[in-house]
Amino acid sequence: MERPERDEALAYLCVDDFMRDVVGARALSSALELGLIDHLLQHQPCTPAELAQRSKLDARAQRLLLDLLRANRIIERAEGQLRLSGPFTQALQYRDLLEAKLDFCSVVAPDFLELFTALLTDPERFFGEARVFELFSYQRCFDSSPESRAHTARWMRITTALTKYEAAACMARHDFSRYARMLDVGGNSGEFALRVCRRHAGLRATVYDLPLVCTIGAEHLAAEPEAGRIAFVNAQASGGALPPGQDLVTFKSMLHDWPEAEMRKFLARAYQALEPGGTLLIFERSLLQLGAEQLPYASIPLLLFFRAYRSHEDYARALEQAGFRDVRAETVDLDLPFMLISARR
Repeated sequence: MERPERDEALAYLCVDDFMRDVVGARALSSALELGLIDHLLQHQPCTPAELAQRSKLDARAQRLLLDLLRANRIIERAEGQLRLSGPFTQALQYRDLLEAKLDFCSVVAPDFLELFTALLTDPERFFGEARVFELFSYQRCFDSSPESRAHTARWMRITTALTKYEAAACMARHDFSRYARMLDVGGNSGEFALRVCRRHAGLRATVYDLPLVCTIGAEHLAAEPEAGRIAFVNAQASGGALPPGQDLVTFKSMLHDWPEAEMRKFLARAYQALEPGGTLLIFERSLLQLGAEQLPYASIPLLLFFRAYRSHEDYARALEQAGFRDVRAETVDLDLPFMLISARR
C-alpha cells in the first residue's frame, strides 16, 4: 500500500477532472478570462443578476456559459444562488497548473485536430507544421529580445507548473537527503531544483540550460529563500561541458527532447560530471500505454509527443553503455506513466 505522502503527491491530478472535453475546458477558460471564477470566489453565493453586473455579458451569453460550467461540475445552483462546487474549489488550490494546462492545450489542439493523421503516417510533415514546435522554439533562447523573452517565458510557465507538482511524486520515491551537490541538466526555470532544495537544507544545486532560460529562471527564483543555493550555468558559455564534482545529476522531463545519439552523449557527460559513487536520476514520461478509458482533453499535448517517449530498457542500455552500474527503474503513475530510473557511477 502506498504511503500517505505518495497519495498527497498526486492530489494535483484533480485539475484534469475539469478538462475532460474541449467544450468544458473552453468554457472554463472563458470564465477565468472574464473574471467569473474570481467573482464567485469572493462573493458566493450570488444571484445570476449580481454576477451579470460583474461579467458584462448579455443575458443569453451568461445563461449559456453558466449552463456549460454547471454541466462541467464547476458551479452549482440552488434556490436561485450560484456557488463554486466543492470539487472545483479543491482544484483551485492548483490554479497555476490548471491555467497552464488550459493554455498548453489551447496552443496544441489544432495540431491534434488537423495534423494527427500526419503524426501517425508522416512524422516529418508533422514536425514541420505543428504549432507545438513553434511554442517550444529553443532557438529563441539565444536571443534576449523582448519578443524572444515573451515567447520563452510562456512555455517556461507551462513546464514550471508541471514540474512544481510532478516533483513531489519524484521526491516521495527517491531519497535526496544524502546529496550535497546536485546538477539538474535542462533544469528550465530551476523549479525542480527549488523543490528539492526546499526539502533538503544541506543541498546546493546547479541548473544547466540555454542562455535565456537561465536568465528567466534566475528571475523566477530570485525571491525564494533557497535562491542562494541554486546557481544557473549557461550551456552555451560552458562549451557543452557539465560542471564536475556532483553527487547527483538529474534529468527531469528533458531527455525525450533529444534523439538517441544526443541522449547518449548527455549520459556520458553526466557520468564525467559525477564523483565516484554519485547518482544519476532520470524522471521522464514512459512509453504511452493507454487503458480502456478515453483520454481527457487535458492529455492532448502528451499524445503529440508519443514518438519521443522511451522505455525503461532504452535508458538502461544507454546507462550501462556509459559505464553506470546498479541501474534501477520503477513506474510512477501520474496522469500517464512516468519512470524513475537511478544509476550509480
